[in-house]
Amino acid sequence: MGFPKPIFYFSEKGGAMSKRQQVEAVVERTAAPTLAALGLEVVEVALSGPAREPTLRLTVDRPGGGVTVDELHAASRAIETALDVAEVLPGRYRLEVSSPGVDRPWKRLDDFRRHVGERASIKTFAPLADGSRLLTGRVSAVEDGVIHFAPDTGTPVVVAFSNIASARPEIDWAALLRGGKRAPGGAQGEQP
Repeated sequence: MGFPKPIFYFSEKGGAMSKRQQVEAVVERTAAPTLAALGLEVVEVALSGPAREPTLRLTVDRPGGGVTVDELHAASRAIETALDVAEVLPGRYRLEVSSPGVDRPWKRLDDFRRHVGERASIKTFAPLADGSRLLTGRVSAVEDGVIHFAPDTGTPVVVAFSNIASARPEIDWAALLRGGKRAPGGAQGEQP
């Protein structure tokens, strides 16, 4: 008689995953095909609250940006059905489905690819060669799992995707409100 083999989950960026992260990963894998059928994608999954009745938050978007309230409603119903059929979360849970807004976090390498040439703020897990962990500037290129980044100050750097703790677009809100520039993902203010 032997012991069952342990199952270990590892995150995309390396390292063992907590139980919460494991559930979030299963939810994402379950919801992704359902959302793809609706022309949407998962931006982020977050599980919070007490174990007896957790809150599951899914942030979804259209690959080019912009999702309507009706699409969010349809996505919520479809995700709820998919999760219940797959029995991902036993018992009661609260499901919240929302859009990320124009300043959505960039979580995947594809997010950086879509926004080459745009401004962003990046925070790294480990310091870069100059000791910094926070960068603000422009994404120059993305290739082979690294982001080429031109910071506002200093020389261009290459940052491994696995070293990126968080990243967000830098939005020129004044220009967006004037309607002069598109925000990341295609949202645009009123035209003059």
